[in-house]
Amino acid sequence: MLYARLQTVGGMPAPAGAVRRLVEIVSGHPGFAGLCLMEAVEETAAGALLTLWRTEEDARLAADRTEAARGGPRPVTLHSDRIYEVEAMAEGPDVALAPGAAVILFFDGPHDAAWMESARFAQRERVGPAMRTVPGFVRGFVLSDPEARSSAIVSLAVSLEALARGEKAVNSTELLPGEDPALLTGPDRAVVHRVSAFVGAPA
Repeated sequence: MLYARLQTVGGMPAPAGAVRRLVEIVSGHPGFAGLCLMEAVEETAAGALLTLWRTEEDARLAADRTEAARGGPRPVTLHSDRIYEVEAMAEGPDVALAPGAAVILFFDGPHDAAWMESARFAQRERVGPAMRTVPGFVRGFVLSDPEARSSAIVSLAVSLEALARGEKAVNSTELLPGEDPALLTGPDRAVVHRVSAFVGAPA
């Protein structure tokens, strides 16, 4: 199992030198497995930093390790910081390409067991398969926080246009037998980003 640390930040875009330095520092930490730094398309929305880790301990220690290695103030303002289990990962037809755009769907919770199971089923059997066929889709991550009973989905694509194709593909799917529309409440927030830096994650 991988773990994800998803931080939302203000003050983006950071200077190019600061971005390169951040990527250099974080990718050198123990347990590092991937990174995606994102700048929100809408000026009023927060940017985001998604990092992937081999163990939960490495995910929790990452911020302190970065602070110690940087030796200076954080180049962006931290708004939120949460650690998730990586429940599922999916590769798209353009997995070999670097992503240029991303969307994060936040399901804040807390949600009950029936909602969580319905969301897992929809993602595994209907949404995920639809996204995997979309030209320009690079990869996606389903993130889960069992304690808070919340989740997030991060989808990476080559462009904003590819993200739009993905949204259209998902919205065109029909509910499968047994799916309850009352449990498919959709995300609390959806934030579209441009990708500022990416270090490939494992398959």
